[in-house]
Amino acid sequence: MKMKTVKKAHIILASVLVLSMIAAADAVAAPAKGKVTLTFWNGFTSTDGDALKKLVNKFNSDNAGKIEIKMDIMQWDQLYLKLPPAIATGTAPSFVLMSPGNGLNYVKNKTLRDLGDFFSATGMDKSDFTDASLQFGQINGVQYLLPMNNYGICFYWNKDLFKEAGLDPESPPATLEQAAEYAVKLTDHSKKQYGWALPNKIGPAFYAILMRANGGRAVDMKAKKSVLNSPENLKTFNMIRDLTYAKRVSPQGATGPDLDTMMTSGKIGMFLNGPWLIPGLKQNKINFGIAAPPKGTAGQNTILDGTYFAIPTTTKDPEAIKAIYEFIKYWNSPEVSVEWSLAAGFPPYLKSVAKDSRILADTTLKAMVSMNDMMAPWNFGLNSAGTIDNDILWPMVESLQNGADTAQALAKASKDIDKALRKQDAK
Repeated sequence: MKMKTVKKAHIILASVLVLSMIAAADAVAAPAKGKVTLTFWNGFTSTDGDALKKLVNKFNSDNAGKIEIKMDIMQWDQLYLKLPPAIATGTAPSFVLMSPGNGLNYVKNKTLRDLGDFFSATGMDKSDFTDASLQFGQINGVQYLLPMNNYGICFYWNKDLFKEAGLDPESPPATLEQAAEYAVKLTDHSKKQYGWALPNKIGPAFYAILMRANGGRAVDMKAKKSVLNSPENLKTFNMIRDLTYAKRVSPQGATGPDLDTMMTSGKIGMFLNGPWLIPGLKQNKINFGIAAPPKGTAGQNTILDGTYFAIPTTTKDPEAIKAIYEFIKYWNSPEVSVEWSLAAGFPPYLKSVAKDSRILADTTLKAMVSMNDMMAPWNFGLNSAGTIDNDILWPMVESLQNGADTAQALAKASKDIDKALRKQDAK
């Protein structure tokens, strides 16, 4: 009887131990049950996408068992095509990257969440962000978007071509008039070499920088009326016509991507473009300089652009929103901001990071940081902004490059802008 009792006791003890082991295993696995999985759409398909993947992977590693981000990277036009039906059918990503200009229609359709509680929820220092970086993500005074990167359009020049043309390779043109003179000197059609890359479409709106430099605008934002047909703009677009049609300092019919390739191949003397040009220039060992755009009669400026975090209204789970905020906080930490800037070439918008010795040691980033105070968005806040650029101003630039009369082209484009404003921005 005693032996049987002992055996029973051993069996019971063994059972208890097995159950304890199972319970312990469940305890270890428990956090997985509470893990938040986030889907994240963006359009970083180039080399900057590799830097983004690395930083997202680090976040996933640091938050293993708690938060996991699954990225879906696609072309930007594909993203903007897929997102509206995904929101409508409840299959949208947890969060997404987009430009503030593209965010306007989503806000209008009430499909983006208000992110105004981000700073109170995360404890981040709001004052460390440049005013421009936050204001660009505000629509009707509400913070619908939070910055992921911010940049201005820069002036690039090929130092070797400057030297060959008898120009000081360390001194970019200070004024638009000087830039026009340099463009002619840098052009050598026998070598298929051009002085100033001025695209006819698909690129940063370089004409906006030149217009504002001479005191011109396209739209009176308060009155919602065109002010394109002005003496200031006539001067600017006469210069563009003269350079591209009469003097042929830029390849005829070339788009932004065409000119990117030519610039990184050493065939362009000067170019207004974004930070994404830098990796290609470095890879091809182009001896280049970077600075703010030249001054006009009204001063110096550049276009503010950027990519921003947005959360569709289909993301409703409070834990998911909290996890997204954790990632945005991580992204805006000093170390991640420095690593992103150095790897992808985008300047920091955090004031503390802009003073970091590693940023200041990089001459291109230092030059871009110096432009922070002169950056401003172009026609931001207009529903018709895309129409004005893509369907009116770019075609007008193309017509001037083909020899159209500047005054007539401005008058027609101005009427077309008013039509677009009445149709898309009427109160």
